[in-house]
Amino acid sequence: MNHLSITLHIGRWLRRYGILMLLLGILATDLITVTLNGMGPRPQLPPNGYVEERGAVTLQWNRGNIEKPITLQVSTTKSFDALVEETTVSGTTHTYNREMQRGQTYFWRLMQDGVPSATAHFVISTHHVNL
Repeated sequence: MNHLSITLHIGRWLRRYGILMLLLGILATDLITVTLNGMGPRPQLPPNGYVEERGAVTLQWNRGNIEKPITLQVSTTKSFDALVEETTVSGTTHTYNREMQRGQTYFWRLMQDGVPSATAHFVISTHHVNL
């Protein structure tokens, strides 16, 4: 009798454990899918490391599939502790035409619900080119 009750008790525990593991597996799969699909906006142009000849640059990104406000940040540091621009944007492009230093690397990203996108960067050419 004792052996039977122990077997039943372990059987219930295994069923509960199995259901818990199944639920965790489903949730983890959804989280991984969201992360891989990149629900939020992502920088597209200019390509990483692009050398911009002019003093203005048009930034382009994909909108993502979350309809929430997007904040564009431009910085002279990769850690974004030296912001030169922070603005709410709509659409998928923004022309940054404030005075930029030649030879300076500028980093940019998009923020949505406090979550940053991947970081992209461009450089302003040290040579002046008349277009």
